[in-house]
Amino acid sequence: MPSKSVMSDIRELRVLVRTFGQPAAKQKLALVHRLRRRKILRPSELRAYHDLLCFMVAYPDNAALLSLVERELRSMVNRVRLYRALTRDRQAGKLDDSGMAGTTTTHPYSYELTVQLLENHAARMEMDGEAGEKAADEVLPDFLPSLVAWQENDALDYDEERTVAEWLTTVRRSKDGGMLKTLVDLLARADLPHLVRRHFFERLDIETVWHLEDSRASRTLQRVRCGKPFYQTEPMIGRSKDLRGDLRRSAARLQAQSAKRGAECVRAVNEVLAVRNRELFPLTLASPGEVYRCDVGRGLTMFLFGMRPEDRLPIESNFGALLVRNNLPIGYGVAAVLFDRVEIAINIFPAFRAGESAFTIEQYFRLFYRHFGSRIFLVRNTQMGYGEDEALLSGAFWFYNKLGFRAVDPAVRKLAEREAEKQRADRKYRTPLATMRRLSVSDVVLLTDGSRIEDWKETSIINLGYTVTRYFADNYDGDRRTGIADTVPKVQKLLGIRDLRRWTDDERTALSRMAPLVAMIPDLRSWTSEERKQLGQIVRAKGGKHERRFVLLCNRHPRFKDAVRRLAARQTSR
Repeated sequence: MPSKSVMSDIRELRVLVRTFGQPAAKQKLALVHRLRRRKILRPSELRAYHDLLCFMVAYPDNAALLSLVERELRSMVNRVRLYRALTRDRQAGKLDDSGMAGTTTTHPYSYELTVQLLENHAARMEMDGEAGEKAADEVLPDFLPSLVAWQENDALDYDEERTVAEWLTTVRRSKDGGMLKTLVDLLARADLPHLVRRHFFERLDIETVWHLEDSRASRTLQRVRCGKPFYQTEPMIGRSKDLRGDLRRSAARLQAQSAKRGAECVRAVNEVLAVRNRELFPLTLASPGEVYRCDVGRGLTMFLFGMRPEDRLPIESNFGALLVRNNLPIGYGVAAVLFDRVEIAINIFPAFRAGESAFTIEQYFRLFYRHFGSRIFLVRNTQMGYGEDEALLSGAFWFYNKLGFRAVDPAVRKLAEREAEKQRADRKYRTPLATMRRLSVSDVVLLTDGSRIEDWKETSIINLGYTVTRYFADNYDGDRRTGIADTVPKVQKLLGIRDLRRWTDDERTALSRMAPLVAMIPDLRSWTSEERKQLGQIVRAKGGKHERRFVLLCNRHPRFKDAVRRLAARQTSR
């Protein structure tokens, strides 16, 4: 009798991974042992096997299976090398950008993320060949004079035989990172504002090539140690039947991490995204000084990151999250908080979506409900699949709909109600793709206090930006420097801020950034001295170590919230 093919073993394992109990665990163990002895030379099979192994790390039946699976993942780099040797794909190009150990990923990372990655992976990172040299020769000359000593410009201006790319090879301290590290070092040491460095780097449009080999940053080997594993001995739990009620239940403690542990977590989350060719600024610009850990149970740990004070938003507060199950990263999230409204997004990586995704998402919501005072949960249409078929086909709209979210757009709400009626009448009915696209055009919102969605209106931060533009135009003829210099002492006096010498540089920056908006509050002088004092504390907290404190103070100041809402509405009416 012919032996089973590799793909048939993988298919059998794919069916089994979501089943738990002793019989299923024994079958999984036998299948993995069988696959260990097989050569896997098709890229699709290597990827599939790799992701099933990762799933079993996140959802292991027992210690024996977890140990075996981890050994298999540690040997994955050897499988990739064997694949290279025994196929015509000598560079493993068909596995590129998979994030697997032994492969290569190529992506135009931002300046900030490139700096972070080079600190630990310079020897394995380089510019993308000809494209990098072309960028160096065609774009770099425009701003290289700003990066070098004045005398060096003579060589750059008059040497017609040597290219800029060749010149860069003469200034390297070492070969680690090659031309990429040399260029980043030049930028980092230049006497230029940080935003200018970022702009220069973006102009170069550099594609970074990262040879992962056996790097612990790879999807295969990245682990964020959180404690003992959780063994899945019973069926996975599904979606909440009463999300509003579940949010009100007590939540796991939010634990502030030390600066050292915070730095380790910031490094980890950015590696997790980078190997997947993703980048999110709340995480790229995360502050090691504001990292929280929340152990929610069932092997799930959430790390929450505040942003560096110098990069924070004007009045919203951005946070990022890394989701870890059994020490293995399974997803990430971002959240923009404005008073009790949180605009929230979460992404479970494809390899883990067959697991307890609903539980994970609900715990993420509860974290903000219990620890940030969030009562309005807003999810943008892009998460519903607007302009992006992956989320559309995954049924994201109906997932959120069944949790109690409703479309902000009245027309979409009516369409959803009609589609829900069809589903109740016929269990086999599936909403057509064209209709799903119509459903995805609207943001969705969950109002946890039970208020009517028809009565809710989002406070527009766009309008708040325009109010400040109009403030400078009307009062200072567009001269922002003079306007800020004039406004800060006025606001300082109104808020009863006596001695700025006791404030940090970041806190004083927050005051200068928020002062124009505060100055526009029409009835600020009529507020009680205590209300104005509390607003001063809010402004200071915006530049403080923990931006979460800013969020909590804002939620305790209903008069400030109402003032901001009115300013946004006033701009709309013009």
